[in-house]
Amino acid sequence: MATALFLLANGFEELEFVAPYDILHRGGIKIQTASISDNIEVLGAHGLKVLADALLKQVEGLPFDLLVLPGGGTGTQNLLESEAVKNLLLKSNEAGKTIAAICAAPKVLANAGILRNHSATSYPSVRGEIEPLCKRYLDVPVAVSENIITSKGAGTAAEFGFCLLSLLVSSEKAAEVRGQMKF
Repeated sequence: MATALFLLANGFEELEFVAPYDILHRGGIKIQTASISDNIEVLGAHGLKVLADALLKQVEGLPFDLLVLPGGGTGTQNLLESEAVKNLLLKSNEAGKTIAAICAAPKVLANAGILRNHSATSYPSVRGEIEPLCKRYLDVPVAVSENIITSKGAGTAAEFGFCLLSLLVSSEKAAEVRGQMKF
């Protein structure tokens, strides 16, 4: 069974977490959430409180196939300021893990140097910060570049989730879940 780890930072965009989480869960992916702060409770940009499964500092090794970073302005800034997040991203990329970021969160990948050899997309307001740090900027809802998956924002969160499920399991499984959800 494939596994996914969602990194949650205060100020995360709720839909960018909940939609992919739900789609992956329906597709049979084992999911763990980790708070990047010292508090298990994480507050979303619009007031949703989530209790993470663990603190990031409690996550040992690389026990996942997919690492997901939801965006949001404040959430992305908090991800950017975390040395632990940067270290995990670099180790995950070195290990060939699939890394996914949505909205402004691709900026975290860019700042870690991970997008240098990859195409990417993002929320339009951060394009100027990402474009010089990636191989090619794509104006598409979801960009797949080897092990790096990026997406535009809350409005593309479901497509992002279906893409991740397709990569982790199969396009048939993603189509099955899409049909069940009436997308």
